[in-house]
Formats: sequence, structure tokens, C-alpha cells
Amino acid sequence: MKHTTKLAKRIAAGLMSAALLISGTQLGFAKQDTVKAADNDNYAKLLQYSLYFYDANMCGNISGCALNWRGNCHMNDEVPGGYHDAGDHVMFGLPQGYAASTIGWAYYEYKDVYASLGLTDHYKTISKHFTDFFKKSTQMSGGNVTKFLYQKGEGGPDHSYWGAPEKQNDRGKMYWVTSGASDIAAEYAAALALDYINFGDKESLEYAKALYKFSCQGNQVAKDGTGGFYDSESCQDDQAWAAAWLYMATKEGSYLNDAKSKNTQYLGWAHAWGNVDLGAACVIAEATNDWSKVNGYLGGKCTGSNYLCMDGWGSARYNCCMQFVSLVASKHSNADYSAWAKGQMDIILGAGGKQNYVVGWNDKSPKYCHHRAASGVSDCHDGSPNKNVLVGALVGGPNASGYYADKRDEYETNEVAIDYQAGLVGAAAALYDKYKTGSTVTSIPGVGNVNPTPTPTEPKTEPNTQPNTQPNTQPNTQPNTQPNTQPSQGGEQKAAVTEKEDEEGKTYWSIDADGASKVKATFKTNSDDTKINGVYNPPGGWTPEDWATTTSDGTFTLTYDNSKNYKFIDIHVWWPKTCTLVEAVKIGGSNSQPATQPQTQPQTQPQTQPPTQPQTQPQSETQPTQPNQDVQADNPGDVTGDGKVDILDVIRMNKFLLGTGNIDDPRAKANADMDGNKTINADDVLKLLKKIVG
Repeated sequence: MKHTTKLAKRIAAGLMSAALLISGTQLGFAKQDTVKAADNDNYAKLLQYSLYFYDANMCGNISGCALNWRGNCHMNDEVPGGYHDAGDHVMFGLPQGYAASTIGWAYYEYKDVYASLGLTDHYKTISKHFTDFFKKSTQMSGGNVTKFLYQKGEGGPDHSYWGAPEKQNDRGKMYWVTSGASDIAAEYAAALALDYINFGDKESLEYAKALYKFSCQGNQVAKDGTGGFYDSESCQDDQAWAAAWLYMATKEGSYLNDAKSKNTQYLGWAHAWGNVDLGAACVIAEATNDWSKVNGYLGGKCTGSNYLCMDGWGSARYNCCMQFVSLVASKHSNADYSAWAKGQMDIILGAGGKQNYVVGWNDKSPKYCHHRAASGVSDCHDGSPNKNVLVGALVGGPNASGYYADKRDEYETNEVAIDYQAGLVGAAAALYDKYKTGSTVTSIPGVGNVNPTPTPTEPKTEPNTQPNTQPNTQPNTQPNTQPNTQPSQGGEQKAAVTEKEDEEGKTYWSIDADGASKVKATFKTNSDDTKINGVYNPPGGWTPEDWATTTSDGTFTLTYDNSKNYKFIDIHVWWPKTCTLVEAVKIGGSNSQPATQPQTQPQTQPQTQPPTQPQTQPQSETQPTQPNQDVQADNPGDVTGDGKVDILDVIRMNKFLLGTGNIDDPRAKANADMDGNKTINADDVLKLLKKIVG
């Protein structure tokens, strides 16, 4: 599980980012998140834009929709909600489950990207609209599915209607089954398992297990209503996909065995709505750390500089999905397809002033994409441009002969769909993770509220990659989710440690926590895995609290918030198996008065009075920038609290100085004060950059 980044590129990006952000603070320029990029390299903006297509295709009560030209629709459906399929308003189950699970996979792999760009909340809104509908479409009794809604509306009648979804009346048939539609049930199961992995929703996991069981019992693809639109040849690929994610969610070996047995031996297609074998193979590879099967296929496809056109109908969707999957493989294996993926995205975004295939991107973007709601007209053949900008939508793209026309009735090359978009979302997140180029924007046509708010970096919650030999009844929780109870006085002292063995002979560590507000332990492993996980086990029986983190050099630090005043805390490391404790310390003391609120208050309300100082002053002057003098830095420069000092810390500091982000934790503030003068300013950013450069 290796993910390498060239130091020179990181340094260049960091220096440019700091220069832009600091000058923006001092001179009132537009705020930037990271290094300024060429239009075709602005992967931050691409990810931001790509999410809005799902707002455009929301169905039912869409109170969370970000677009000001959409409204509630189809409220008389037997089960309101879900997403319209494409430029029409049918709700086909197979592409819907595929889209939800694929963007869930992208979030799972790159949640730090969403957090750093302030896109986490937007993704959560989109994901919840999917998963809420999936649950409402599933009737259960005693943990078993008794009835399942897999489609709303009919393809033929719906396609004959060209108009806004808000004005469409009864859309027709609701497709329920008591057995069958196994392909769609499995796709929903995968999406719900990912919802549990990403956000810890136990109910989602219960539905995921039940739908997977239902899928395997029926073992038959949906036929009624899907003909001519989304015909599936098999449900085994969907079941392999669902089983793989259920394994990642539960660590139950039976799911991994199912995934392996149902996954095809020979891969031959992109991760797409009609065949998710490649996606399933990737999850199995991550679970087993064997990427030979995946790379054996990608190595023959993801090469060269020509545009990869796997099918003339919607070629860009397959291209983007191959980009996404190849970048996931690059992240976790020794293969590196990043240059190929970047070159393919250059083509899609129209590098060099050519036609691009993302709506609203620039003046070379499609203006007549095949989408009823965005068109604002009552006739598909109307010659006027769309009345509403379908921001970020990926159109079908050129066919095998290179033909593309920006015409509303060219649905093979100019339609849009939720499955098309899933690949773009994944590719954008992966490219930003690799290159860190671009910035989000604050003004987008048709978007009612554009205000990305970066989320403070927290310990990662990737699931275990090895079977959990102990009961795991709690969802992944992050160690530092309690209010800050760091005492205002009291430093660190060495903690006593007792090595113990569990019933399987595996070492764990019992650490003295008596009187401490926090316990911090540093470990060293000789494994080359970058993802580490385990549990905290406080006294009073087996009540584990999952933790997960990452390491680039084998060293990692855990901090346990002892707000319940335990006398000791046991730390188990599930994976990797070879691990030693380097040091354990107790922080604070029970005799000190805890600070129940952060030492600094974030700016929670917009400025309602005219500023008394010129706007060339940093916005951060409206909030305290003084570190807590009673808290000492433990890792100068580590502002995000992830144990590393890198460009993410620069971004966090600059956003704090601009007033677009907060540094609430006293320890983080102390680490941000690079020169120790009890003030955080641009000088600290420059010192941090020098530390990164070395």
C-alpha cells in the first residue's frame, strides 16, 4: 500500500500556494486553496463542479439541493426520493446503485481531499439522499427483505415527455419484487456498506447485509421494465462488489470468500454500471494486498497518449472510470498510471483551447447537453441553448471516430447520466490527491450557496485490511471526537506500560492513564503498509473503540481522549501484526481545571457591519490568533494533527489567516506558532515551508 509523491512537485506546489495565499491575505486578492493551476489542471474545481450534477438529478423532496433552478418533484411516487437516471426522469435502479457505490468508493479513498477542499458536507448531502431512498425502497421483517422497489417510472413513456421534472405528473409504474432484481439489490448493498464504512451508520450496515442476502437468494437479474435501457447479463459481478465492501465493513471472512468466488478470473471491461468486476477486483486487492490481477488488466489499457474510447456511446464515462480505477491502483500498488490519467483528463477538459466535455467549465463547454430539466424548453429539437447551466456535468464525449456535436438531440455523445458522473467524481478526487493543483471557486452560475468550508483533518477511519479476530460491534470512531478537555495547566509525563497477550498470543499494551486528560502513544512497525488500524479497549469489559491512521515511514502516534477518566487504556493494533511501542505519555492532570471549550472561538457568523479597517487586512484579525500559552508544541508545523508536517498544514494555516478556516485545538495552535512568539502570522507560514523543504 504505497503512495509516492515527488518531493520537488510537493515543494513547488507548497511554495506557490503560500505565495498566493499570503499575498491574498495582505492585498485582498481572491482566496486560493492551493497552487494556481491551468484550467485543465484545476482538479479542486473539477471535484467541486462534478458533485453538482447529483443536485440537478435529485428527485422527491430536494430541500438539500444546491441548485436554485430545481424544486421538489414526483412527490406522489409510492416511495419519493432517489435520483433521476440521466437527461430523463426515470429512476432505474442499476445505474443508481452503481453511481451511489462508486462515489462512495471515491470518498472512502480520498476523504482527506474532500475535507481539505471543504466538500465533505456537500458529498454527505448527496450520499444521504441516495441511502435514505435505498432504505425506504426496502421492506424488511426480522432482518430479511420481504419486498424491494428497484425502479420507478417506465422508459418509453418517460422518454416521450420533454419538460421539467417538477411539471411531470404521475410517472407510471412502480416496480416491486419479492424475489429477484439481484443485480440492483447487490448494488444498493454495496452503497449502504460504504455508507457504514464512511460515516458509521449502523442501520445502513443492517440494510446492506439484508439486501446482499436477498440478492443471493433470488440470484436473478431484473428484467421487467429495464429492457432496452439497462440490461444486465449477470448479477455475480454486482454480488462480488457488494461482498467485497461488506467484508471491508465487517471483516467477516465469508464475505471476502464470496467476493473472490464471484469475481471473474479475467477482467475485460471498465468499472461501469453493466459490469463492476474491475471495481470488485480492486477492493479484493486492497483487502489482500495483491494487485497483480488488476494491474494485469490496467497495464494493457492505461497506456499511450491517445484518447481511450472503449465504446462510442458515452465514451467519456468509461474513460473517467478507467482514470479513477488506475489512480486507485497507483495509490495502493507499485504501478503508476498517474501521467496517463492526467493526459486523458487533459483531453476531456479541452487542454490547449479545444472542445471540452464538462458543462460550465469554460467557453468551450457544451451548451446543449441532452437534459430535460436543464434545457428549460419543451422541445428537444429547440435550437436555443439550455436555459440552465448543468454545472460540472460530463457529457458522453466523442465516439470511436472522434465525432462529437454539441446538439441536444445527439444523445449518444451529448447526454449526461448519474453513472457517467460517478467516474468523473472519482477521477477528479484522485487527480487532486496526486497533484494537489487548483482551487475551489465561490461563484457558480445557478448554484444558490457556494461556500466550501474545509474540514479539519482528523484521524483516518479506513477499515481494517485484515480479519478482525475480536468482536467488532462499534462503527469506526475517531479518537478525538470529544470536546477539548485539555487542562489549562500540566504538561506531559511518561506513562507506565504493561505488555500483555490476548488469547491468541498477540501482544497489546496496557497504558497507565490515571489522572490524565489524554494519553499519547508512539508506535513503530517494520511493515511497508501505510494503513494501520486497531482498537482502544477501556476498562469494564469488551467495549472497543476503533481507530485507524496512516504512516509513511512506519512510525505513527495515537492520542486517546481520556474524558471519562479511565485508570488505564489498552491499545490493540490489528494490522500490521509486527509492531512495537516506542513511547507512551500522559498529558495534563486531573488536578487542573479542564477547559471545556476551545481556547479560541471560530468565526461562526458573517461580518454584518462595514469593516473599520481597509480590506487589505487579513480577515483572521476578526478572531484571536494567540496560541494558548499553557500548551506546548509537540510537533511544530503539524497543524492538522495527523502526525505529519506537509503541505496540508500550510493550507490549514493560510485558511486560518484568511478567515476561511479555524484552528480550534490548542495543541494545533501551538504547533502553528513556528517562531514561538505567541502569534500566528505569515512569518509562521514561511518558516513552515522552510521546514518542509528542509
